[in-house]
Amino acid sequence: MPINKNAYRRYKVIDACLRNKMRRYPNMKELLAALEEKLGVNTTAETVQKDIAVMKMLPPDGFDAPIKFNRTHLGYEYTNPDFSINGVSLNSYDVDSINEAIEVISAIGGSRVSEKFTHAIEKVLSNAQELNNKEVKRKIIETDYISEGRGFEHFDLLYSACRDRVPVSFIHYSYSRREFKALIIHPVLLKEFNNHWYVIGFSEAHQALRTFGLDRVKAPEPIYKVFQDTSSDVIDAYLNNVYGVYPLPNCTKEKITLHANAMITNYFRAQKIHESQHVEMREQGRFHHHF
Repeated sequence: MPINKNAYRRYKVIDACLRNKMRRYPNMKELLAALEEKLGVNTTAETVQKDIAVMKMLPPDGFDAPIKFNRTHLGYEYTNPDFSINGVSLNSYDVDSINEAIEVISAIGGSRVSEKFTHAIEKVLSNAQELNNKEVKRKIIETDYISEGRGFEHFDLLYSACRDRVPVSFIHYSYSRREFKALIIHPVLLKEFNNHWYVIGFSEAHQALRTFGLDRVKAPEPIYKVFQDTSSDVIDAYLNNVYGVYPLPNCTKEKITLHANAMITNYFRAQKIHESQHVEMREQGRFHHHF
């Protein structure tokens, strides 16, 4: 769920009250007074009760805080006296560094970065919110990435399947044949090319590695069966000698030569098409690019 920064500020105040060794077992009235003093706003008892309930929830939604109402002292306490939601101590330099990293990741990653990452980072920053720069920064990075491509909503599921070695069933739509087909794959890799995402895995229907565009994947579901592993050597051989993500079937490597003038060669040198590329200079300033 989206992070509520105002709620995190309240969590910090509640946490500080519960860790205060000089005034143990704060009751609701004392918590409300501390919130008003620290944040300058009036808070209701119902809101504080909801905050405590969230703090007690398991990650990623909460902190798994061991909060208990002590009936003997009629106040709240941490049953673990060493607990704190501020597990990481950050100074202003740390916060600035993290914020800069988030800015870069957001610019070059867009929606590729999952909500789980955003949630986790904002939790890290929550114990140092007062150090954040509240100024609106001008945009200094722009890419041609198109966010929210079709099928990207399956990214987290497929990523987890690759990481945890779990087979996945899904419906695949073929643009060329214009038909749907049920498939089971054993995914090993998520790959991006030209702003499109693909999942690569062992396909039971093809009995070989295959590549599927996420835009053609429908209703993926993890399934419980033995995972068909694919060695890294096979994956490298499948991908290393192709431009893009789709190897040409039943084809062997060939030598390709592109002829370019001096001006265009500058672009080829600045950004290689393939790792095998090398440049050969010819007469009259002409260049041959071999792959």
